[in-house]
Amino acid sequence: MNPKAVHIILLIIFFSGFFLRLGNYNLSSNKSIYYDDNGLQYFQESDSYYNYRLTRNLLEHGHLGDKIIDGKPWDLRSYYPPGVPVDYPPLLPYIAVGFYLILNLIGSVSLKEACLWLPTIISPLAGIIGFLFSRRISGEFGGFITGMLIVTAPLYVFKTNFGFFDTDMLNIIFPLLIVWLLFEAENTKTRKYKIILVGCSGFFLFLFSFAWNGWIYYFYIIVAALIYNLIKERNFDMILPFLLISILLIGIFNIRGFYSVILTPTQLGYLPGQDIWYPWPDSYKSVAELQKPTMEIFIIIISPLILLLGFAGLATTIHSKNIKSLTKSIIIIWTISSILSIFAGARFAILLIPPLCVLAGMFWREFENTLKNMLKGVHRQKIISILQLTLLSLIFLQFFSLFNLVSGSKPMYDDYFMEAAQWIDKNTPENAVIITDWGYGHFFASEANRPVVFDGRLAYIETLPIREYWYPPNLDPRIPTTARDYWINLALTTDNPTLSKNILRMLATSGDQAYLLLNNYTHNKKRASTILEETLASNKTIAYSILKRNGLSDEQAIKVLNYTHPSNPRPLILIINTETENQIIYTGANYQGNPYSIIENGTEKLVNKKGNFSIILTIKP
Repeated sequence: MNPKAVHIILLIIFFSGFFLRLGNYNLSSNKSIYYDDNGLQYFQESDSYYNYRLTRNLLEHGHLGDKIIDGKPWDLRSYYPPGVPVDYPPLLPYIAVGFYLILNLIGSVSLKEACLWLPTIISPLAGIIGFLFSRRISGEFGGFITGMLIVTAPLYVFKTNFGFFDTDMLNIIFPLLIVWLLFEAENTKTRKYKIILVGCSGFFLFLFSFAWNGWIYYFYIIVAALIYNLIKERNFDMILPFLLISILLIGIFNIRGFYSVILTPTQLGYLPGQDIWYPWPDSYKSVAELQKPTMEIFIIIISPLILLLGFAGLATTIHSKNIKSLTKSIIIIWTISSILSIFAGARFAILLIPPLCVLAGMFWREFENTLKNMLKGVHRQKIISILQLTLLSLIFLQFFSLFNLVSGSKPMYDDYFMEAAQWIDKNTPENAVIITDWGYGHFFASEANRPVVFDGRLAYIETLPIREYWYPPNLDPRIPTTARDYWINLALTTDNPTLSKNILRMLATSGDQAYLLLNNYTHNKKRASTILEETLASNKTIAYSILKRNGLSDEQAIKVLNYTHPSNPRPLILIINTETENQIIYTGANYQGNPYSIIENGTEKLVNKKGNFSIILTIKP
């Protein structure tokens, strides 16, 4: 095909993805409440505020943390106290800072504005890579199908639209790039170029290890396919350079990722369905995107067109002799394992999008060749052209349908949340700690400039395999845990004001220390939690006798009481979402606050009755 025609195809794919993700850029109704004082739209959801806060730290401090402690960047606003060492993949913040600096060479743009725009620029590149990969197998039209299906895949669109500043924008680009390079290596006849291409694939896997914790999933898929290919063809030119480059670079520059590669397979107890948080409830079960999707939801988020063409392509690829062993085994393992991963939650459906879209292009090539063999005469090309136009019409129908849906999406946050955050920032002590539902934690940690007890990373489940090796000696590897979710909910629903007050003060001042200490003394998780709840439900004098009755020595009881009934508790800010049906009980009074009100030491200071949540402040405990 003419190079100019290829360039036009690439531009169509990119700008289709770009404009589709701008559907929610200019909100048509009530848009004023979704824009901050600088005229910028709020981020789409909570995780974007977490990524933005780390990106801001990188720009201001040179690292992702709030402070360097024991040689490690430390996040002092998440899971406070004590906070956590920053164990988050840093590539997205680095890309965002680079994008921000480039934009400011040609104009004046804030960091937040750069982060809002970044997903609309980055995610369409996945369609470009998909086209370049697929066209080598399926020709230009098959490649165009792959590229367009990727940039219009519903789940990918909603995870990467304007203001959705999260790692999802990178989670299709890197896998496609890594597998494409392996495909090119498998099909080159020059051993030198083969080794170079495989080495480049390993290098991009190394970069991917800085982008998303799920990179390990792809590492195992590729290694399994490489081992299968080695056994079948005895070809060391593929597996050795890949492992050498990827593992060596990860081991040198990403030691945390290296630990994960080695230790993750040994942590079978951390698989979904295991009760790893006992005796606390599993907070992850309340996360909507971690629920197993129904068949209807599954079809909608992937799209019927991608599923139909993709699975048709899988069926033809299994029996195809035109695809070499390694590429075929990677795509088959990738597809099947992605299907199985969806049982762990709807969000993992994004893993299935790239292989199905590549398979869709493969299917078209096989289908077109079959038609050419079956049809004879002058009408053959007309029939193929009609089918091509029909398929293109379906793809663009998917585009316009999605654009309408995206244009109706609104940010999770609005002026009422921001006003609350600004009020907290201006009117509360700097050492105050925010206690709120985990879903709002990232927003208030970022915009209110105060640490939060619990946020959207919940119990940091992705760090479980490596905590013992990665955490410094002063941080107990048993935390973070889901216990805080239990205590916060108990504090807000109990009819015992003493229990409520003591829980909140304990969380804000000493975090998990009381439970961890009781667990050390009793060597029984359930008994430790029962003792702690009984202790918190009483005043300090009675709590001491309860601890003594349960077998603790004087010294042990005093240590526990220093955590459960601190003499100098931190100021705490309790943010309550009044959409919950639970009756809020605090400091002895049944409280169901007016929408968006502030209670300071029992006195209501109404801010705006149009809001949808309330705040209770205890400034001087």
